[in-house]
Amino acid sequence: MFGPLTLIARDPLVLLLLALAVLGGLTLHNVAQALLARRLGDSSASSAGFTSPEPPVHHSLASLLLYLVLGLALPRRVPLRLHGWRATVALLSGPLTLLLVALLLLLFQRVQQLTLSGFDPLGQALGRAAYGLTQHSVFFQLPLPSLDLGRALALAGPPVVRRTMARLQPAGTLLAYLLWLLLAFTGTLSWATEPFWRGLGALVGLLP
Repeated sequence: MFGPLTLIARDPLVLLLLALAVLGGLTLHNVAQALLARRLGDSSASSAGFTSPEPPVHHSLASLLLYLVLGLALPRRVPLRLHGWRATVALLSGPLTLLLVALLLLLFQRVQQLTLSGFDPLGQALGRAAYGLTQHSVFFQLPLPSLDLGRALALAGPPVVRRTMARLQPAGTLLAYLLWLLLAFTGTLSWATEPFWRGLGALVGLLP
């Protein structure tokens, strides 16, 4: 089990705060994509409600349970009618948003350490959530049809790549979870996340 459900016995408050922070970050991932798509001339995501922060718009009960058990949360896909570079820009704004939210959580953690040092569950949850969102940002940049880069390739890649993504689409979600487990089990995901995590830590370290 790689998900935060392992915390339920010893740190239920950390589990609650962690889940709220991670799911909130992934909600902002979708909102950012929808807002940028609207700016680029595609209002389909906005019309479908994806510019709203309401959790049911962005998450299903199944995705929440899978996050708790496996550690991967796949939000509902933001509908897009864009193609070419516009689709790529809109979709890849998602992983960037996750990194920015992770940085914000680390800044909140620094403030918590300075002002609420006795409230350890909050600090632990902020740190875990920041790392989890950084992992999601890295993972979403893999070329699978359920992930941001894969969707960008399906909409803007060469014809052979688009055809490959179309063939993989029916099993896209299953492939994403299987790859997540493989990368997590082998430590590859942690290895790939490390440069981004160090970069965020370096930015926070610039604060007095």
